[in-house]
Amino acid sequence: MEFGHRSIYLPIMKFDWTAFAERSCYRPASLALMLASCLALASVLVGFPGWLCLLVAAALSIALTVITYHRLRNAECSGAWVVLMILQFDIGPTWHPSESLTIAFGGYIIGCVPVILGWFAPANSGANPKS
Repeated sequence: MEFGHRSIYLPIMKFDWTAFAERSCYRPASLALMLASCLALASVLVGFPGWLCLLVAAALSIALTVITYHRLRNAECSGAWVVLMILQFDIGPTWHPSESLTIAFGGYIIGCVPVILGWFAPANSGANPKS
């Protein structure tokens, strides 16, 4: 960002999120982010504050959503698939491991659809250039 003659660079702005657009980089990164998010939410069970677990899991989920968007765009899929990751669907069986944590298995599986699509969608070969 530029303000007058000075420039302000935030560390997050220097990070290249598009580096995970390739399938070979996306698979391990998305798996690690999903597992870390589940671990962050499960740490409420061992006594960590609920707000801290939610904050960490939300940051990890946002990062997963961003790299999934770039991966899907690299594969010439619609970026609208990430809406399934953002919206919450309370369908199917639920599990209440604590008072502050409820897991809806059906909604979690629906949220994983764009991630799984990113794992298997081939990269754009350039055969169909954008007009």
